[in-house]
Amino acid sequence: MDIGTIAGTALSVKGGQTQQTLSTAMIKQAANQQNQLADLLAQNVQQAPKPDSSYNFSTYA
Repeated sequence: MDIGTIAGTALSVKGGQTQQTLSTAMIKQAANQQNQLADLLAQNVQQAPKPDSSYNFSTYA
């Protein structure tokens, strides 16, 4: 193997590692956003008005 082939292979491997690192970071960011959304939805459920039990029908159908 000549030095050019070795250098090219090393650059190719380095590029693949960089791509994998970026992909992992994007997956982590997406997971964090989903967790934030789940937290917001949970807060909304806690703050939702409770139906009046004096009625026999539900307005939340």
